[in-house]
Amino acid sequence: MIVRSMVLAAALVLMGASSALAQVNEPPPAGAILDLNGQAIPHGAPMEYSVTFTAAVASTDVTLALREDPAFIGISDMSMVDDTTSSGNLLVDGDFSAGVYTDNGNAATPDGWEYANIYGASFGGVDDLSCPVAVHGTATSCWFDGAVQAYDAIDQFVATTVGQSYTISFWLTDDGGLTTFSDLSTNGDTTDTGGNGVDALVYAQAGLPSLPTVPEPNGISMLALGLLGIGALAFYRRKQVA
Repeated sequence: MIVRSMVLAAALVLMGASSALAQVNEPPPAGAILDLNGQAIPHGAPMEYSVTFTAAVASTDVTLALREDPAFIGISDMSMVDDTTSSGNLLVDGDFSAGVYTDNGNAATPDGWEYANIYGASFGGVDDLSCPVAVHGTATSCWFDGAVQAYDAIDQFVATTVGQSYTISFWLTDDGGLTTFSDLSTNGDTTDTGGNGVDALVYAQAGLPSLPTVPEPNGISMLALGLLGIGALAFYRRKQVA
């Protein structure tokens, strides 16, 4: 058993195990201006959430990142307004009703937005023009997201005035049974839809938020583990023949 574990460990290194893998309870990116972690999850009637920030760049990348291990989140009527001028909605297609196109492999990306799924999470979000969950008011469309054990995201750049205040708002409802937002799965299931990680985060930065990375092993470590794996495999084969 020990030898087989050694072979597996060496093989993982040689295959590039240092890169991030989907569905392994990935934490959210840092730097969110709104994180629902620890708050109660609304079911049925949607709840409105909002956050105010001061622009630090002339072109702000507004990003919505989500995960929902066992079920799905519906986001509707997302807006961004200039608090100083009381502008209208600065977001393109904030109600997700304009249509879809293909971006980064997602054929249901809402027009005006870009899609990111760095970890390749299953059940990533889609622009649902006939949203199956209750949404705010008379809206029938929403961003419907069930990314498992990792976060996917949609984003768009908005022209902003440095130093000026802006407010981002959206309505959210969840069609699952969990009661509290959690940025990680804490029930022991960290690989599939049995986890209890559910969260929504908003970012307003110069670009997409940086995702956590796993440090890559140095060349010597990789070589040593590779040689160890080859030796262990040869020993294991000789033992099988004997």
